[in-house]
Amino acid sequence: MTKREARRRGRSRRCHLKAAVLALALALLPGALSGCAWWQKNVGKRVDSWVTRRLLIITDPPDADVYVNNVLQGKTPLTLTFKINLTDYVKGFIIVVQKDGYLPLRREVDYSAGTVNLRLIRQQPQRPPAAN
Repeated sequence: MTKREARRRGRSRRCHLKAAVLALALALLPGALSGCAWWQKNVGKRVDSWVTRRLLIITDPPDADVYVNNVLQGKTPLTLTFKINLTDYVKGFIIVVQKDGYLPLRREVDYSAGTVNLRLIRQQPQRPPAAN
């Protein structure tokens, strides 16, 4: 067998292999598409529940105002239930906690956090400047 004949046979085998793979893929395509429906029915419901999150915000002392992304949500202790989309998940969100007599506290929180515990610092009373 010459080199030329060996090359032709190799090309012929590769061509037959490609045709067999294509035929197999076309035969399995309807099954794969019906598999998507199975996936959505059985797994999709669980994925939908991953998008709903709960966040518990606790402060010491309690009864502080909670702002999430500059929107008042209520007073602590506070449980927030929310849905997130992809852009929110990437960015996270900002919590600001305020109470009279205490310094405001700002934190960036990841959506995977389940509980946020914050300790507020008492604001020192302003003293008048000393007279000379």
